[in-house]
Amino acid sequence: MDNIIYFNKDLKQIDEKVRARLGIRGSRAVDLAMMGLPIAPGFIIDSILTQKLPQINLKEILSTYIGRLEKDTKKKYGDVEKPLMLKVVLSSDLNVPHFPSIHNIGMNSMTVEAFGNFTGKEFAYGEYLFLLRNLAKKIFEVDAKEVKKIEDKIPKKPRIEDLKKAIDSYRELFDDKFSEDVNDQLSLIMKGASSRYCDSAIDVDNSLSIMVQVMVYGNWGKNSYAGNYYTRNIITGDPEIQGEFGQSEFDIEAGKAKDISKIEKKHFTHFTDIARKVEDNFKEIREIKFTIEEGDFWLVEQKEVDEKSTQSQIKALLDLTRRKIVTDTWTIEKIKPNQLNELLHPVIDPRTVKTTKFIRGGIAGSTGAAIGRVFFSTPRLLEEHKRAIMKGGDTNLILVMPASYAEDVKAIEVAQGVITCEGGFSSHAPVVARSLGKVAMVQPDMKIRGNSFTLGGKTVREGDYVSMNVPYYEAPTIFMGKVGLIEPDWKKNGLFEFLDLVEKHIGEFNVRANADQPRDALVAKDFKAMGIGLCRTEHMFFNEKRIMKFREMIIAESEEERRKVLKQLLPMQRSDFYDLFKIMQGKPVTIRLLDAPLHEFLPRNEAGMRIFVKYMQGRNRKLKASDIIARCEELGEMNPMLGHRGCRVAVTFPEIYEMQCRAIFEAACMLRKEGHKIRPEIMIPIVMSKEEIKFIKNGKKIEGKEVKGIRDIKNEVVDDYGIEDLNYEVGTMIELPAAALGSGEIAQYAEFFSFGTNDLTQTTYGLSRDDSNSFFPSYSLFDLMKQNLFKYLGEEVKELIGIASLRGRLTRPDIKMGLCGEHGANPDNIQFCMEAGLNYVSCSPFAIPLAKLGIAQLNIKKAQEEAKG
Repeated sequence: MDNIIYFNKDLKQIDEKVRARLGIRGSRAVDLAMMGLPIAPGFIIDSILTQKLPQINLKEILSTYIGRLEKDTKKKYGDVEKPLMLKVVLSSDLNVPHFPSIHNIGMNSMTVEAFGNFTGKEFAYGEYLFLLRNLAKKIFEVDAKEVKKIEDKIPKKPRIEDLKKAIDSYRELFDDKFSEDVNDQLSLIMKGASSRYCDSAIDVDNSLSIMVQVMVYGNWGKNSYAGNYYTRNIITGDPEIQGEFGQSEFDIEAGKAKDISKIEKKHFTHFTDIARKVEDNFKEIREIKFTIEEGDFWLVEQKEVDEKSTQSQIKALLDLTRRKIVTDTWTIEKIKPNQLNELLHPVIDPRTVKTTKFIRGGIAGSTGAAIGRVFFSTPRLLEEHKRAIMKGGDTNLILVMPASYAEDVKAIEVAQGVITCEGGFSSHAPVVARSLGKVAMVQPDMKIRGNSFTLGGKTVREGDYVSMNVPYYEAPTIFMGKVGLIEPDWKKNGLFEFLDLVEKHIGEFNVRANADQPRDALVAKDFKAMGIGLCRTEHMFFNEKRIMKFREMIIAESEEERRKVLKQLLPMQRSDFYDLFKIMQGKPVTIRLLDAPLHEFLPRNEAGMRIFVKYMQGRNRKLKASDIIARCEELGEMNPMLGHRGCRVAVTFPEIYEMQCRAIFEAACMLRKEGHKIRPEIMIPIVMSKEEIKFIKNGKKIEGKEVKGIRDIKNEVVDDYGIEDLNYEVGTMIELPAAALGSGEIAQYAEFFSFGTNDLTQTTYGLSRDDSNSFFPSYSLFDLMKQNLFKYLGEEVKELIGIASLRGRLTRPDIKMGLCGEHGANPDNIQFCMEAGLNYVSCSPFAIPLAKLGIAQLNIKKAQEEAKG
């Protein structure tokens, strides 16, 4: 019949229309059969015929196929010497657990005894009872109370007589629904399954088919085995198969499992050969269940592996690519950009978390996994870190705070991770953590009290271990204790080889890095960043050796005092820029001049203030503590993010930007004299009009006061170093709606635009990235906001970028434009940037591979669509 497919290792190709009617599990069996592999044989009633089973006389139809099963297995269905047992598997196109499988069909009062001669009588009667129990619950819809009556009478350690009594009770309960005649038995079960499940609430697409397959047993004798294995290691991706087996065991769950590598060599070799064929056929890692029944080798089923690591998936795909089983584009399309986070950062070893209490939830700030002892302040964490180094202790520490500020950067730098309970994805701690390659999350439900926090009814005290797991694609998890980590190795985990494939499909639109330190630039270079798109110079002053000097400059009350301190800071900045330029080897380096509000650098707690006062009094003994504190308080602002920051500092204190520009040009000249190519780009932040960028770029003389422009500073430095000239560009960040709308005029003075989408989002919607998490959940609940605007560009922000892009190009056709910020690593945002005519996105170094993969996939998709016409 066309509606019934018999499968064994001799099955050839079948029509795709027929295959589409076999359901997922039926298709899995047919796939192994068509590969010529020793699948346990069976037959499948397709979805059309399955619907009609209750009205069909099945006996004659079944007899033909059962005869073929008997021939393939050398057993007889209903035989009293060597009986064949069958199972019925409901197979649908929906991969759901609700469809049952009925095992050990063919059991009756005579076959159970014969079966027991091979497997043991207790096991045989236990399987007979298992059959009847499943029929009661899954096919015949017996009243649950009646089932409970029978089950309650079975002791915890039943004897064979106890099993027999339960079997008799079920038989009596079923009456004529169950037959001793094994052919009638199979027919009744198949009809019952069709009646109950076809057109049911879970058969929503009428795709239900029924597969009948022989049962094979790993406890059929001493030379029998049962087990399962993966076609390669699902954690590391190493090509050696990974799995377990049991000898003389029905399944590995019931017995003591052994590692698959300890099975007889001939079997291990056979398994390995099959694994390679299966991987090549399905082009991915698969799990295979097998049984060896007294020397006869059978594959029971194969299926996809959801729990495989990204590393294992990529290494399998790269292996297939090298052997030309798949193409570059196939491999690139199979990996979602966010999956690459697993290769970039440590991940929790799933084998170590089974008994550890955990709390899932919160906001992912910076992906990865970290383990360490918790400390609740920067001074305490730094003190413990120093103590651990001196005494050879564990330096793995986690910083836990309500929120972090500039003075906490040094603690985040030495910690493995940071957990805060305030803010969101774009708040201070996650932003700093991403730039440093640290793990960060926000857990709003965490309650911090002194030197402990409470979460999910569990209290964690200072010095206790916690483990953080912060994936990109699901909610983060805090494990209340120490678990295992798998550390990334980019050279071995397949990342670099994969990125080589990706690079082939990167066109003109590319990725730069947000990089403030040499270590950031080195990581960016490893990931083939096309330059630095954002160097946040304020981050360079967070260093413990610099912060005090910078604070001294901030509270200076005269230009003379500021210039005195700036002169000491200049060599530090010059050294930073020198390193960045040299590492990037001629690629563009965009340096954003000081942006953060000045008061952010000042101490925020009593302990920090005491240290700063001590430092200042060491510089000038006449200074009073009260005066220092008063000066710090005087610099505070009510709304600092819209206050005295960015280019506004250059207007009030032009000497600060003068020092930074001088440091940039001196570093560039030093490298030019050494024979290096350099491409400095100076970016002016928080510009709202052309007048500001014109003032900073060209300088101004007014009422006896002269402010040097960037051009003037460059000319002075070039003369000092004896360099003929120095090419550089000046541009601006478009992060205010006014700047976006006025971009046509701003482009008269700006040679490039960089869209700062964190601030542009804040100023467009009136949202605080640090505080919006307090009401975002309610907005999501009532469907007022479909997605986090600090991860996905809002339509209004996109419109402003589009306007700025168009007006900027009308004024300056060759203007370069990019988007900097974590929005840039999101493929949805990247597509918009490409369509809007931007040239690049810039994101944290560890997000570069994600962005590049997103670009490659978009380019591949576009090429495929163009090829179709």
